[in-house]
Amino acid sequence: MSTYKNSYFDVIILAGGESKRFGEDKCDHELDCKTFLQRIVDQFANPIIVTNKKRLTLNKGIQIIDNFRLGPLKGLELGLELVRAEKFFLTGCDFPFIKYDLAKYLCDKLDDFDIVLVDNGELQPLLACYKTLFVKEKIRYAKRLLDLVNLAKRVYIVGTFELKLNGFPLYILKNVNMWTDLEPKNEKITFSKLLINSP
Repeated sequence: MSTYKNSYFDVIILAGGESKRFGEDKCDHELDCKTFLQRIVDQFANPIIVTNKKRLTLNKGIQIIDNFRLGPLKGLELGLELVRAEKFFLTGCDFPFIKYDLAKYLCDKLDDFDIVLVDNGELQPLLACYKTLFVKEKIRYAKRLLDLVNLAKRVYIVGTFELKLNGFPLYILKNVNMWTDLEPKNEKITFSKLLINSP
């Protein structure tokens, strides 16, 4: 059982998307009497929440209102201003089943890498731990979140096989963009890999 204290890494939750495919603001969508966003916020001590509107029902966290609405990269830039730790975990309302233990697992592996992210059939920049200094130095060269992977010198990509071996249920990786994403599906098995980009 985790303690839900993320003292050595900060957490940024991106909650300002338009949710066009979902048909409503998915951050406000309730599942078992909790919104997607509240389910995520509850996992962390004091997350930085980049949102397109004030979320009055949240009981903790630091909210930053994103008036620009220029996408996840701009949201990350806004959240980065409040990051004080040497590393941070980045997620969004797309992942309402995320658990603190996964964030800690990824951030524990970060020491030798610029980024540690999950591959659940696709690389997930919103299921990732980043070195703060690396992102502050390279974000200006990126046009989208995944560009950071190509700008990094060393990236560790955590596959679902590794996560299963370490006791993580794969439902916590469920990326919800449409209603049908909430339905049970076959789990994709991916394998961990190291990515080294040349300068």
